[in-house]
Amino acid sequence: MKKTTLKPVKRKSVSSQVYEQLKAQVLHRVWLPGTKLPSENLLAQQLGVSRVSVREGLQRLVSLGLLETRHGEGTFVCEYDAGTSMNALLPMLALDPADLFHVLEYRRIMEKGTVVLVAEKATPEDIAELKLSYAKMVQQKHDIRGFAHADLEFHLDLARASGNPIIMKVNSIIKDLLSVSMENIVETLGTRDGLDYHQRIIDAIEAHDTLLAESIMEEHIVRTIQRLCTEGGYTMLQSRREISTTEKQ
Repeated sequence: MKKTTLKPVKRKSVSSQVYEQLKAQVLHRVWLPGTKLPSENLLAQQLGVSRVSVREGLQRLVSLGLLETRHGEGTFVCEYDAGTSMNALLPMLALDPADLFHVLEYRRIMEKGTVVLVAEKATPEDIAELKLSYAKMVQQKHDIRGFAHADLEFHLDLARASGNPIIMKVNSIIKDLLSVSMENIVETLGTRDGLDYHQRIIDAIEAHDTLLAESIMEEHIVRTIQRLCTEGGYTMLQSRREISTTEKQ
């Protein structure tokens, strides 16, 4: 086990400093999964703070899923993976929904990188899954909700095909936001663009052409933003962020 790195806490923002130091012990694997933590009294002495401050820090880590309290036994470090602390975002996202433009802005940044990974690493099985989701989009092209659901599945398939657990976890967490935004897009713009771009993305992935796949994904999302501004009446989006004329297709 690594040597403890706890040190006395400055008096400013005591509870936050306690929390940060305790969290660091877990994330830096000073306290390994399954480890029983020192008592609140001992932690308070090491940190130079009250037991109340220690208890608050421990409770925050329990709420994140990093620690667990076992009645009559003490507090222990949970098994931790890259997505564990992301679960704390769920209540925040539910209470603070993003607008359509913010979701598209996120997708414009993240999905370009994701599709590059997929074009590099996609297996025949990955490509078959993407084609299956695309076939469902075709079948549901006259049903807004059905098409949007199949569209979302296509993008979740991309996340899985990337092989990156953090990308998969983030998309799982924001799945509801993506779903609502896709329904709004399909309802406003129809299905033609979605069918065209998704087929082109599959072709680029199947050819393992990373530059082409990235370019098509960029074009797809930029065109969606532009059409929402010019055809869908999303004037607030247009005033907040103009798409450069050099990016227009």
